[in-house]
Amino acid sequence: MIAIGLAALATPIVLYVISQVTVRSATQTYTVGYKGEMPAGLDILFNATSLKLEQVADPVEAAKAQVDVGLVFTPQGVDEYYDPTRQSAQITDIRIQTVVSRYDAAKIAATLQERGVDPSVLNPLPVTQHPLTSPEQAAQNAFLSFFLPYMLITMTLTGGLSAALDTSAGERERKTLESLLLTPAPRSQVLVGKILAVSVVGLAGAMVAIVSMLVALSQIKFGAQGQPTHIVLTPLAASVMVWLAVLLAGAFASITITLGTLARNFRQGQAYATPLYFVTIFPASLVLFIPDFNPSLGYYLIPILNAVLVLRDAIVHNSVAPAALAVTSLSLFVTGALCFYAALRLFTREALLVRS
Repeated sequence: MIAIGLAALATPIVLYVISQVTVRSATQTYTVGYKGEMPAGLDILFNATSLKLEQVADPVEAAKAQVDVGLVFTPQGVDEYYDPTRQSAQITDIRIQTVVSRYDAAKIAATLQERGVDPSVLNPLPVTQHPLTSPEQAAQNAFLSFFLPYMLITMTLTGGLSAALDTSAGERERKTLESLLLTPAPRSQVLVGKILAVSVVGLAGAMVAIVSMLVALSQIKFGAQGQPTHIVLTPLAASVMVWLAVLLAGAFASITITLGTLARNFRQGQAYATPLYFVTIFPASLVLFIPDFNPSLGYYLIPILNAVLVLRDAIVHNSVAPAALAVTSLSLFVTGALCFYAALRLFTREALLVRS
């Protein structure tokens, strides 16, 4: 319960810090040190792109610490000096390239117009863009498609992990497991009760963390100042998330109780469960490194990865393929059933249960 409470408190703080850092990086004014004669009108474009111009004696040395990027204007062009290891220098470089491209296009168009040539000859095939979704909505979906599956999987695991180890390895360590098994209740029912209890705790931990995250995001404004937007979760994505959370909670409860039953004590159970963190983090990271990954139906047979893919589709496209959802549900159910069977076999081995 303490872990669930800490997750609920820490999630809004972490998300607020991340959002503030992201917004500050995107809107911050960066400094450009320059030397030489700047073309007329170029300074206006620099100021419009949140680039502050500062005349320096040596742009090369200034680019190392004093300014973000150094420019030297010569009759032949512009020499740019920046340190690619600095994030501010990388952002400034992108803005400078944008400014120079706009300046070149405007200069060429003005020259052609002075000579009586239609500037449109430089663009014989103009392209008119019609985005299907707003850039703000696309950014929100991309943000949610990474963080939400990660939060769902990791919090479902960590939320019930302590309870699973305590009800298996912890009971053996306290010498209470033997007395529990002497009761008239069949061992299968005892195991089902433990799995249901751990599933509820894990599900509660995941839901508390996710609701906390969504509440925090609903208070943070994204987009332009004139039309700020808030991140919201569609009803379809919320329904898919809850269904996947139930399946994951049952599967994780069966796995962790199985590992806890194998362990002699609580500490050993934690050591056995540690690899699960890497197994759960790796599929979620695929969304970050391969955001446009379009898997075949076979990929939805892989536990954990299939939950990430289904939830990503629900968030980004607001739709889920019935076949993908069915295969994912079957895969997670079979995984939980196999782990339940393994735990049940362990519960029937007297020598394993009473060892210390």
